[in-house]
Amino acid sequence: PLLDCKMQLSPLPRQNFSVDVEGTNSSGNLGVAGNFNYQQRNVFGGAEVFDLQLRVARERQQINDSIFNTQEYGFESSLTIPKFLSFIKARQLFTFQIPETKFTVGYNYQNRPDYTRTITNLKFGYNWKTSNYQFHTLNLVDLNYVHLYNQNTAFINSIRDLYIKSSFTDHLISATNYSWMYNTQNVNKREDYEYFRINVESAGSLLSLYSRLVHKDKIVETDSVTGIRSSYYEVLNTRFAQYVKGDFEYRYGHMIDKSSSLVGRAFFGIGIPFGNFNVLPFEKKYFTGGANGIRAWQVRSLGPGSYKAPADIYPNQSSDIKLEANLEYRFKMFWRMEGAFFMDAGNIWAINYKDNREGSVFKVNEFYKQIAVGSGFGVRFDFTYFLFRLDLGMKMRDPSLAEGKRFIPGNYQVSSDQFNLSFAIGYPF
Repeated sequence: PLLDCKMQLSPLPRQNFSVDVEGTNSSGNLGVAGNFNYQQRNVFGGAEVFDLQLRVARERQQINDSIFNTQEYGFESSLTIPKFLSFIKARQLFTFQIPETKFTVGYNYQNRPDYTRTITNLKFGYNWKTSNYQFHTLNLVDLNYVHLYNQNTAFINSIRDLYIKSSFTDHLISATNYSWMYNTQNVNKREDYEYFRINVESAGSLLSLYSRLVHKDKIVETDSVTGIRSSYYEVLNTRFAQYVKGDFEYRYGHMIDKSSSLVGRAFFGIGIPFGNFNVLPFEKKYFTGGANGIRAWQVRSLGPGSYKAPADIYPNQSSDIKLEANLEYRFKMFWRMEGAFFMDAGNIWAINYKDNREGSVFKVNEFYKQIAVGSGFGVRFDFTYFLFRLDLGMKMRDPSLAEGKRFIPGNYQVSSDQFNLSFAIGYPF
């Protein structure tokens, strides 16, 4: 028997332009950003896709009575080829759907009163599927070069925290990373779903091996404040990072009925620095708080551990280990409005005593005492293609308070410091 089939296809435009304007609210500091996006499909006649994004942002930050502006400019460009480019015949090794080879290059310029920073990145890797639910990403080359200049000497020397000070040094990251995702969620069907994601990454080991083989000399320096001496190799006159990192995330969504659902999330991540760089680079560290973390705290203002940052500094808390759990009950209200009751718990920690912040180090017999807990209520406006979200979180348990008085209800009077309002686009998880 023969099947006489007719297929009608509607071609997408070969070129596409778009302009996005967004408002930002980072720890109460308001800003505005604009993105120009350009896409060219079928660049070389083989369904290759070229993407270009230009970004301009400006933020008004306030610390005590001082107001200053942060400026950011940057671009990211990528070329996606719909096949697996490799010296190895991949079809003999893998069974995969929709294979892609992707090249990415980007540059970001940030100007602040205390320093100017540029970040240049180059990436080469693959994306593919092995089923309708399983997605894979393998980046063989993931290079990041961070350069700082125009530094305020008084500001840099005032930082006694070695982990934070490491964020203000030039460094090179040469990494390889792999990500596996399993997602059964179908946005067109209202049904229970599961989501798993595993990321693993390694950086610096090949550069360290190369430095040893060619007998490169180590650079020796002494910290101007602590007097601690350190030695390391440089490549291209820049210290390179060396670490291994991995994290795991799980989500489960249960549809109670046509108008309500219960969604949970668990996350665990750890990064272990070693060898040439004794701390994780700042862009690889974990943080929490804010619209997609523990919402009763401003972004980057929680932790690590029981550490309490001075009140007069800009929130910038990050570290090596992250443990977080979220539970949210979502329900329809009226028109396009949805409501949600939520509870968040977790914290971040340092992996070892190289972090000199008091109470920051992860200890098996104490970490559970340093879990922060927040709860609250959120309102969402669902406009089909995008969703606006307002979440008001309240601190229930603050690990930076004295032991025995970390539960806020019943121990402290209600104040504005116990609440945090987050604005975001999209669901938190």
